[in-house]
Amino acid sequence: MAELFSVPTALIGFMGRESHYFKARTGFDACEASREVSFCTYTVERNKVLVIPDTTADPAYRDHPLVEGAPGIRFYAGAPIRTRDGQCIGAVSLVDYVPRAPLAESQEKVLQDLAEMVMDHLNRRRLLMVRRAALKLASSIPDAIICSNQYDEVTFWNKGAEQLTGIHGNKARGRKLGDLIGAQFQHLLFEAGTRGFERRPVENERSFLLRDDGSHLPVEVSSAIWVEDDQYQRGFVIRDVSHRQDLQNRVRYLRDSDRLTGLPNRARFLEIAQGYLDRGRGLTVLKVGLDNFRSVNSSLGIEIGDEVLREAARRVSALAPEQAMVARLAGDEYGVLLSGEEDPQTVKALSDAIVGEMARPYRIHGFECRISACLGIASATVDTLGGLDSSDLLKRALLALQEAKRLGVNQSVTFTEALSERVETKHRLEQDLRQAFQQRDFELHFQPQNDLESGKVVGAEALLRWRHPQRGLVAPGEFIEVLEVSDQALHVGDWILEASCAFAAAQGAAQTPFRVGVNLFPCQLHDPALADKVEALLKRYGLPPRALELEITETTILESSADILARLQRLRDHGVGIAFDDYGTGYASLSLLKKYPLTRLKIDRQFVANLGTSPDDLAIINSIIVLGQNLGLEVIAEGIEEQAQMEMLLRLGCREGQGYWFSRPVPEAEFAAL
Repeated sequence: MAELFSVPTALIGFMGRESHYFKARTGFDACEASREVSFCTYTVERNKVLVIPDTTADPAYRDHPLVEGAPGIRFYAGAPIRTRDGQCIGAVSLVDYVPRAPLAESQEKVLQDLAEMVMDHLNRRRLLMVRRAALKLASSIPDAIICSNQYDEVTFWNKGAEQLTGIHGNKARGRKLGDLIGAQFQHLLFEAGTRGFERRPVENERSFLLRDDGSHLPVEVSSAIWVEDDQYQRGFVIRDVSHRQDLQNRVRYLRDSDRLTGLPNRARFLEIAQGYLDRGRGLTVLKVGLDNFRSVNSSLGIEIGDEVLREAARRVSALAPEQAMVARLAGDEYGVLLSGEEDPQTVKALSDAIVGEMARPYRIHGFECRISACLGIASATVDTLGGLDSSDLLKRALLALQEAKRLGVNQSVTFTEALSERVETKHRLEQDLRQAFQQRDFELHFQPQNDLESGKVVGAEALLRWRHPQRGLVAPGEFIEVLEVSDQALHVGDWILEASCAFAAAQGAAQTPFRVGVNLFPCQLHDPALADKVEALLKRYGLPPRALELEITETTILESSADILARLQRLRDHGVGIAFDDYGTGYASLSLLKKYPLTRLKIDRQFVANLGTSPDDLAIINSIIVLGQNLGLEVIAEGIEEQAQMEMLLRLGCREGQGYWFSRPVPEAEFAAL
């Protein structure tokens, strides 16, 4: 119960005169509770399924001592344990200490079925205790009770046996038991070539009983042997377990299957894969991941998204070989398990086919969705099985999938040890960066931004540096890509913002026209508190909004949402500058210049480098300057390293620039001397 419903506490209890006694429990120490206090009492009194999603939100339960005090019950669900005549004698209960959603109707049905299974166990125990009771009592028991003598002739056949087999007692008595119950059932009770009484009694054995109509019914059998009138007698208690078997199959299905797609789930996938590995068989895992699936949910809704996931599952299943296993491993990820050592070319062909099929348009309820997929491949051969388990293999497939996504859309990558080493290197770098921030090994350098005509310093760009204890000053190209996607990015970004504002205040930006440019990490644009943080920093350091310029890149703009636009517009309206860094080097369209609240375009250094020798770069720079002028945007050029470049930019109409011609980035202490 606890595992099926993912709760910390599950109980099976029976009601006494004064207390509720817990015969089975997990996550709960006490063996009993007072009837007045126990939540199970409410289930018994109602004699039906009771679900309390949040006890503190329900006036009937929020003042209960087990809610206000220890253990602090917040969620309760219980189903009554009922006898055949409907009398409630106890309850199966689920308890959690945080609120939960109400149980679905199907979940309530499973909980009630579990309560019936408890009653089944009680009944079976009762039947086994009375198997030596008088035949008169046995004849009234609903389960089948059959007795035979030492000649295998039926001597007793109760009403339950008639209902179970479809054979009337008058026709059964005196006949050979083996002729009535079928070969499979007889094999359970009588070993081939031996007399039945030479075999020990059975208890709760499973078999199939032959019915009068020729069908076979799953049953559970217990038997006993005794001597009466100097003759051996044998009695059988036979119970129909078809309902219980159906329930067990249902529970097994719920445990092993993904409810949305009907495919096996991650746990079942790993279990089957581990079985192959334990038997020394090679296997290959394909991990399929949809690209940008979240955009489907956000734009078309969860219902459309769910149907896309079902259709994706059908497409993968249709392409997978008949003997392969297809599972849903996560929200938008699927797995294909190929047993045996597959030919790499065959695996590659299957991977390409899956990637191509997933890219076909999805037409759902009148909408057309276009999403792509990437795929990671990991194999384990007989020669490489040592020390490898199914989780390791799936992790390798995930690493290959992540590499495929890094390469672009519709890609498939096979795992190699080099890939693992690269990931491990990245992981170590992430750990080093986390330690660097904690130990304050990061520092800011500032590169001046100059007026091209007068040469006067009008601003500076803040650039992050890492002062490594052993390696010295580490250039940002070695770590910035890892840092900006790590869990430390937001903290480091907030520190850069504050340190830059402190720098601007030290340069007297409150009295003179001076600004500091700060490059934002993508996660900062997604931070709902970004505008509040910036406004608070400007107020703390006494800076006018014009003293701060936030720089955003083409990549972050392409991934922006309406919320990000709103945050940038708020900052722009407040007077903070918004600069578009590296414009013209990627895929951003001209329409983005109108869509985003920009104040400045930054000409990338790769155009400036060939300004004197490349007519194309000259034309591009001239176009960016004219575009900025026509849109009312300031323009600044990066990477100026020669006087000729500066003079040509000035002639083209560019008013500001930065680069080694003026100064390299320097620590704050050296900036005042520039």
